[in-house]
Amino acid sequence: MTTTPLRVGLVGAGRIARMFHLPILRDLPDVRLVGVCDPDPGARRTAAEMASGAAATADLAELLADGATDALVICSPPSHHRGAVEAALEAGRHVYVEKPLAVTLTDAVAARDAARARPELVAATGFNVRFHPAVRGAFQRLREGQLGDLVAVRGVMTSSPRELPGWKRDRATGGGALLDLASHHVDLVRHLLDEELVSVSARLRTVRTPDDTAVVQATTASGVPVQLLVSSSSPQRDQLELVGTSATAQVDRMASHRVHLHRDLAPTSTLDRLRTAKSVAESGLRGTAERLRPPAEPSFAAALRAFVAAASRQAPWRGADLGDGLASLRVIDAAARSAAGHGQPVTLTGDPSDTASAR
Repeated sequence: MTTTPLRVGLVGAGRIARMFHLPILRDLPDVRLVGVCDPDPGARRTAAEMASGAAATADLAELLADGATDALVICSPPSHHRGAVEAALEAGRHVYVEKPLAVTLTDAVAARDAARARPELVAATGFNVRFHPAVRGAFQRLREGQLGDLVAVRGVMTSSPRELPGWKRDRATGGGALLDLASHHVDLVRHLLDEELVSVSARLRTVRTPDDTAVVQATTASGVPVQLLVSSSSPQRDQLELVGTSATAQVDRMASHRVHLHRDLAPTSTLDRLRTAKSVAESGLRGTAERLRPPAEPSFAAALRAFVAAASRQAPWRGADLGDGLASLRVIDAAARSAAGHGQPVTLTGDPSDTASAR
């Protein structure tokens, strides 16, 4: 059975959009990339050349006016997300908006409320890491109880030093390690543990650009301690460790598609020892192969495929919605307030989806 391709407009044609979103959307068989919108002439021209046949414009209203799009993928700077989301939803378009959902809680609440007003439309926050196979593996292990009771969570996310665009140098427009990087791991903790963070403290450091490094300490509603280190001034890493009473699960997004489980189970018989030796040998061979040729990062493509399927009514959307985007930003905002207060803990109260508590 064939379906009509989803007509998608790309809003924002910066580095990440050209690396991931644009080529993925261009090559999906059930998508027709019909338009690219960016105020920068150079970025717009490059994107239009990559997306052969797509109209290029500097004006979002023009992209929405002719009715040629069914959905928008928004990759503009975060300070512009609210306006683009509201315009798209008001025009009846499905929306996939990159994280963070917004820079301020006021804007995030407004974007979330716009989505609530149009429940027939898919409104997704681009927390693509949820779709990584290793993260999905960790999610399954947790739900199956293979880790036992959760003891703690620890994460490291860094991005290699490079020349940053102006908006990434200023928190007011979406810059800094908390918004750019920590927002991912905050969402993963909420997603994997299925609970909220209720206490947050943070310290910021400037290595190359303002606030490009942060350490976040947090506690979940059930008391699980969480420690996150994020920096845009160190070679790229993205690792998450879930420490349980029965086993520890390790996710290394850049190095492996598999979740690695570590148990403290000493073999008690010759057969157990042989099985353990076989497992260790196989794991070692796979690990060596992955280090020699790290697998391609699949989560961007998986997230966009899932969004297209949901917007085309082929499957429900099972990723993050705009409420999740607001909940993550609420924690990031608390971390920023803690850092401004010399690391004093900030307590988060109320329902994170409630407008009053979010403000």
